[in-house]
Amino acid sequence: MMASRLALLPLPLLVASCGPAAGSAPAALAPAWVAIPPAPLEAPARAAGAPAVDPSAPLALPIAAIPPATWVEPPLGEQERARAGRDPFREHTEIALGEHVAILAAKGGGADPAGGAFAVDEKLGVVGPLKLSARFTWVGVAGQQIDALYAATPEGALHRAADVRDALRADGFEPRGNVPGATAWDAAGALIAAAAGERVSVSADEGRSFTSAVVVPGKAVRAVLVRPDGVLAAVVQAPARGQQPAAPDTFLSLDRGQTWKRSAFQPRAIERAGSWIWNGDASCPAVLSRDGRAWTRTAAKSLYTTSLYARPTLGIALHLSPAIRAIEAGWLRSSVAPPAPEPPRRGDAAVGREPRCKSDDGGVVGGIGLMGAAGVSCGGALCLLESATPQPQPTRTRIATFGDGICEPTSARPPGSDCAAHLTRPPTFAVVDHIASTVTPVAAPEGCPQPVALHAAAGIGVLLCRGGSGGATLFVRGAQGAWHAEGSQATPAEALKWVAAAPDGTLLLLEPTPPASARHREPLQALVRSPLPLGAPQAWRRVTAPDGVAALPAPGGAALLASSPAASAGRRLDVTLDRPGQPALTLARDVEVSQDLTLMEMRDGQVRFRVRPNPAPDVKARLGPRPPEPRGPRWHVLTHGGELVPETPTGPTPPTGGRRLDPAGR
Repeated sequence: MMASRLALLPLPLLVASCGPAAGSAPAALAPAWVAIPPAPLEAPARAAGAPAVDPSAPLALPIAAIPPATWVEPPLGEQERARAGRDPFREHTEIALGEHVAILAAKGGGADPAGGAFAVDEKLGVVGPLKLSARFTWVGVAGQQIDALYAATPEGALHRAADVRDALRADGFEPRGNVPGATAWDAAGALIAAAAGERVSVSADEGRSFTSAVVVPGKAVRAVLVRPDGVLAAVVQAPARGQQPAAPDTFLSLDRGQTWKRSAFQPRAIERAGSWIWNGDASCPAVLSRDGRAWTRTAAKSLYTTSLYARPTLGIALHLSPAIRAIEAGWLRSSVAPPAPEPPRRGDAAVGREPRCKSDDGGVVGGIGLMGAAGVSCGGALCLLESATPQPQPTRTRIATFGDGICEPTSARPPGSDCAAHLTRPPTFAVVDHIASTVTPVAAPEGCPQPVALHAAAGIGVLLCRGGSGGATLFVRGAQGAWHAEGSQATPAEALKWVAAAPDGTLLLLEPTPPASARHREPLQALVRSPLPLGAPQAWRRVTAPDGVAALPAPGGAALLASSPAASAGRRLDVTLDRPGQPALTLARDVEVSQDLTLMEMRDGQVRFRVRPNPAPDVKARLGPRPPEPRGPRWHVLTHGGELVPETPTGPTPPTGGRRLDPAGR
């Protein structure tokens, strides 16, 4: 591809300072606008004896005379990158549930990838990892006003932590009562129950003392379940006769375990979820009703609408994500919600020994298929509008967010839906160490009641909060230390969608651009952070590029900006280097673009573009899906002469992590 004009000449050394630029205003006082005028192309005089620049040689950006920021983390190696893509809580187990607290652990128990068990407290958010002794074989939550944590050893010794904060200390669990030989435990409301042999022991005084009763003489209690209202269920089993084990029986107690009576319905299995004691079969559910005697089958009608499965557990708050998420208070499953159902009407009761469920599992399961991919909706340089910046390479640590934010109940419609725009408590954040396999919860910074977006790059997290004037208030933090406030910008926090990082720690937050098909193109706008110490209010500045199509951070706090004049319909490209405190430097102007450019990036100081080959003439006019692209990306580099030429292969190209957007720019 040839340029219609010579576009580039040798570049001066890019110099940046670690201090604020002369005459610059702190970002907290006023946003810095750096317009990019069309700079004239003037050739600086070549020194006597200096070699001439080869116009066909790839253009190399000047080296910034500024060392990388101290907080910059190098990218992970190839073998370590797989860890960065895993959510350590993707598979977790809820090991205890109270009225306001849930205890969860990732798959693997105490040696799990997250570093131990965590608590989700409705008021405090995510807390952990908890100091649970390896000798604890059971963990429960009980309490009428404040959920206390209980744990038992194999010998039946009970320990108690007053709340989740005490459970963070190694000495937070204090000895309580003792039920020798206990093999099963449960806790709900103010009650703690333990099964040992043919007896069930119940405590109503925080585990200090227990009263016990025999359920069935000669039959061992295999499991005990406690409902917060004092109803208990126990599964007993007689000794096996020969090789055939005896069938288990379910017994019920309405007086906190003092007396027991055989249940009129004998479920095949039994479990507790909230105030539901049920058979655990979603296809043929049977739930113990409020009266503690009759079992109802009508719960199936509300299983997925207003009762059990319609209420998410606190465990959903444990998943890590870059997104700010929240849920309506009071809509989570707990030890009291959903409540036990009403007694069944005549004909709706479950009685006798439960038969095998005859569910209809022969239905057709299908997904939503694509009706056909959209054809190419852009041309030339305008296709850069439909690709985001390359994703930052994963580093050892990253800042993420838990989904434990709480929103105003009236703001969530329908109930249980995302309502993160109206928080009454911001979510908890996390420092994830992919090498040490640990997750450390951290609180949201003071002064950020309404976080909107979180971006992570180069080892730090950038938190965007909604300011009082509608703009964005910025906070940053690394793996160590606290959050640092870095002023405000007029750009709305919701408008900054993507982050990119240069090797020295220069960051760029980019606003979304309208699609190539839009009639009116707004200027490309971005926030750029120089690689200054965390907390520097002058670190951020705002840049804007008329007719801009792509932007990247460049070393020294600079921004590499690509523009395509509106009149060229994407067939011409200008490339400019915007530097803090210096005039904008035009690197190339009026570059001819004969193929679709789908991504801009820098590699070893060179400006390169991924191209999509033009389809054959008989395919170009054909309607329907775009034919598949050839395997492997095709890259062109920008030369000193202002041309885009195919890149000379020098080895395998590392993945760029670029994200493809739809024609609407989403």
